Parts: sequence; C-alpha cells; structure tokens
Amino acid sequence: MADGKGNPFFLTRFFNGAACSFRAVGIIVRSRRIFFLSLTPFLLCLLIYVAFFAAVMLLADNVADLIIEPGQWWRTVIRTVLIIAVLFAFIVLAVFTYAPVCFAVAGPFYDLLSGAVEKKLAGRVEEEPFSIKNTIVDVGRSVVHAVVMLAMGLCVLILGLLLVPVTTVLALMASAVLLALECLDYPMGRRRWTLRQRLRFGRRHAWELLGLGLPLMAGLMVPLVGAVFLPVGVVGGTVLFLQLAERVRTGADGPPQKAH
Repeated sequence: MADGKGNPFFLTRFFNGAACSFRAVGIIVRSRRIFFLSLTPFLLCLLIYVAFFAAVMLLADNVADLIIEPGQWWRTVIRTVLIIAVLFAFIVLAVFTYAPVCFAVAGPFYDLLSGAVEKKLAGRVEEEPFSIKNTIVDVGRSVVHAVVMLAMGLCVLILGLLLVPVTTVLALMASAVLLALECLDYPMGRRRWTLRQRLRFGRRHAWELLGLGLPLMAGLMVPLVGAVFLPVGVVGGTVLFLQLAERVRTGADGPPQKAH
C-alpha cells in the first residue's frame, strides 16, 4: 500500500522499521563473529555500571559508619533503607544514561559490529578512504553531532514535562526516533555524511525510525536486561539503513534528494 506520491503507507513503514529488530536478533544468533562483537560492548558497559554501583554502595556504607556508631541496633535499619534508596536511584539513573554512555564508551565496538553486519549483507563495507584531513573533519563532525543530539534530547525531555500527557507521548516518539537515528549513525559515519544529510535522512524516514526506536527504548527501560538491546539496535539500524539507502538509490522511495 502506498500514498499518492508512491511512498509506502506510514504503517507499512513503521512495521518495516520494527521488523529490523527481529531480523537483527536472527543475524546475531546465526553469525559467530557478529555475536561476539555484540557481546563485547554489552559486557563492557555492564561492567562499568556494576563497578559504579559497587563503588556507590561502598561509599554509602562508609558514610553510614561515620554517622552511626557501629553496634547500634538502628544502624541496620538505616543501612537497609539507604541500600534500597541507592538501588532505586541507580536504576533510574541507568535507565536515562545507559544509551548515551554506551554509545560514547563502546562506540568503536559498535562501529566494528555495524561494519561486520554491512559486509555480511552487502558483501562489502562502503567507507571513505582514510586521510588526515578526513580524520580531522570526522572529529569536528562528531563533536558537533554530539552537541546537537544532546540539545535535541534535552529539548524533547523538557517538552515532555510541560503538558502531560499530550507532549509526553510526542516526546517519547521523538526520543525513539533520535535513539534509532543514533543506531543508524555508524553506517552514515562510514560514508562521512554531514549532520544535515543525517537529519534530512531521519526526517524523511521518521516512521521507519520510530518503528525501530520504540521497541529499543522500551527494552532499555528494563534494568540489566535492557543492556542487550543496544547491540540489537545497532545491527537493526544497519539493516534498516541499507534497506532505505537502497530504496532511495533505486528511486523506489521517491526521487533521491541531493545533499547540500
């Protein structure tokens, strides 16, 4: 089903994006190399958060020792309450920070993972040749990209708190699109797309990105278990990008737009 311009119906586009997550799971399970590339950043990020949680718990226990004289019966009660409070705060913090922290810390691993998926599906990895000039440009683009995405994320969060529940729903949808766009950033980055090209691509394919991003965002809200969703998102994002780029290239999704 398509609209009057020959583009697929928006629900078709949405479910196409959502299907990429399920296809990503199959790719990860069937390929040993991709499986281990998916496991490495997952374990790295999980180790960082477990170490941070252990350090916070140790600090909280030391603070309790300084405030409360050991041997007091009510020390156990306060310590238990403190542990529960720290655990709850940690879970909330992890839900909101896991994705950006992992994208920052495990970015090189996710780039390798995305490249392996692209090679498996397309037979080769499309990437601009290495040069010092390209490297300098890449660093500048990465900084600008990170600042812009952070600003957009903060705007979405603020808007989501203004007029609930209407803006909250819209903010969740926008957050899902931004999360999916981050997952597609690796194949875009290998092609050295500008920020304008990436945002234009995201705007044009917002329904597919929403279909990919909503399950990922829901999964990330599950503590610890949600940690496996980012590798799935990176693989699914690469699959989705290859599909959409091919549609644009062949004109199946409307006439391709020139980059400026």
